[in-house]
Amino acid sequence: MTSPDEHPRTDGAPAEASPGLRDRTGASPAAEAPAAPGEGGAADWQRLHPLSVWASAVVVAVFVVPSAIVGTVVLVVAGQPLWALAPVPGSLAFLALTTYLDLLRLRAVRYRVTAERMEMRSGIIAKAYRSIPRERVRSVDVAAPVYVRVFGLCSVTVGTGEKVGAGSYQLQLLYVTAEQGEWLRRDLLYRGAARTAGASSADGEEAREPGETELASLDPRWFAYAPATTATLGVGLGAIAALVGMNAQTGGVGWDWISDQIALPTAEEVSAFLMARLLLVVPLGLLGLLISGVVVLTAVAVETWWNYRLTREADGTVRLRRGLLTSVSLSVEGRRLNGVTLHEPFVLRSVGGADVRAVATGLAAGDAKKTTAKSRLSPAMPRERARRLAADLMRAPDSPLDAALAAHPRAALRRRFTRAVVVSVLGAVLAGALAWLHTLATAAWWEVVHRVEREIIPVPLASTAVEATPSWGWATLAVGITAAAFWYAVGSYRGLGHGLHPSYLVVRKGMAVRDTVTLERSAVIGWRITRSPFQRRLGLADVAATTAAGQGMYAASDVGLEQGLEWADRAVPGLLEPFLVRPGSDAEEGAGVRGGRGTGRR
Repeated sequence: MTSPDEHPRTDGAPAEASPGLRDRTGASPAAEAPAAPGEGGAADWQRLHPLSVWASAVVVAVFVVPSAIVGTVVLVVAGQPLWALAPVPGSLAFLALTTYLDLLRLRAVRYRVTAERMEMRSGIIAKAYRSIPRERVRSVDVAAPVYVRVFGLCSVTVGTGEKVGAGSYQLQLLYVTAEQGEWLRRDLLYRGAARTAGASSADGEEAREPGETELASLDPRWFAYAPATTATLGVGLGAIAALVGMNAQTGGVGWDWISDQIALPTAEEVSAFLMARLLLVVPLGLLGLLISGVVVLTAVAVETWWNYRLTREADGTVRLRRGLLTSVSLSVEGRRLNGVTLHEPFVLRSVGGADVRAVATGLAAGDAKKTTAKSRLSPAMPRERARRLAADLMRAPDSPLDAALAAHPRAALRRRFTRAVVVSVLGAVLAGALAWLHTLATAAWWEVVHRVEREIIPVPLASTAVEATPSWGWATLAVGITAAAFWYAVGSYRGLGHGLHPSYLVVRKGMAVRDTVTLERSAVIGWRITRSPFQRRLGLADVAATTAAGQGMYAASDVGLEQGLEWADRAVPGLLEPFLVRPGSDAEEGAGVRGGRGTGRR
């Protein structure tokens, strides 16, 4: 299977180096690149490492065999001795089948790197051939989960940053040796010879490369910022929801069975006990949720960002290395790093933290979540440290993040106040409806609600608390919604801003998640101006710069039309000129761009 512009070579000989692929010294990088460690020439077809089969077998065995043993014990306790003989042999048979399929895959997969392309053949029944021109390689990710690291292996993902059909934007090798992975990373990104065995220290840490500059390394104190997220309470709530779901599946039998076995009080007795001490139970419950979330999120941050190092290599490539159980190496060519994003979610921003993300070509993944994860270049850290790191990445004499940002018109604030009024009205209607229903509820109706809740929730408290709430108490819900809506509107307006740096344009927006984006002016390939009917009435517009990097479009939202067009014209002079209507022209008065919407491309 070959994309339209990718043609396989039929002679099997190494291709001549393309003039467009020569490095800065004028020599062909492929001609200077040595053979992969332990293999033949650079253009020879190579196999995945045989140990990859046994690494996969170990992973399957770790999950399948213990589950089979637990299933056997459960069946014996349940009085099913004959069925108890099935799980362990069945799991072993499944393990043997997956190992056999991996052996077939090992024999079927071949890859090679020539002076012009990276090629891969795969498929057991349906054979496939795929290739990527070397000039289209945008990223090489080297990942080593702990279960393959013990075998000295790693996975290599070669990406083009494009997505033309499912999976055709990247090639993935599962698995090759660590030396082969490093050789592929260097050779495909034209960065000189492969590392020798002496380049690694005894504990497996990589030595500093010649000409490498360290931009950031892990400070353990940064882990204190990991729980600063809205998910902190959600982790504990997720565990509670799982228990509630299990109890609901049994119709409340689970709680009753546990109570009978260890002589626990009934659900009614526990509910009455807790309701009598509500002022103590609620703070302790929230504290328990907070502690569980802090522990889990800190553990996740340690696994993700342990051994974190961000460096710039001699050729300008920015390289990220991180990971405790899964070691990850991500390289972004310097010329493809077109800016950065200072990412500040509300909770993290409240404690003075932020993280840095790349605005670069070649970091596209299968979905938006994976793309965002690949673009992240730092853990959560102090905001000032994040700003310094962003400035180092952009290599500008003065940081674009320090550029003065223009305020947006007050009409943008009025627009947000209008939304807040709508939300407040809906909140008042909701609170009034609940208060009205509360007055209609009878004792028999509440009894039904309590009975249903007892069958779903082990410790039924919600319906009891609602029943005890006075009708006027629902007004506090409406007041709370109104206060939150207007507070959010003001914060959202204060977050708006746009500006210019000699080499970058800067855009800031967001309340729940505030992003300050810097984008090289030379990377802007077009402009998109959009105006909704409400924006046209207020004289506002969304002026978005289109680019091949990052998310593809970065907008100054709810900016004054004339203000936004002037900003866009100054950012990339001449690009928007054919679409502008200058004052004094024959066009309709007040129109800044033909049709209210314009797009320019180089």
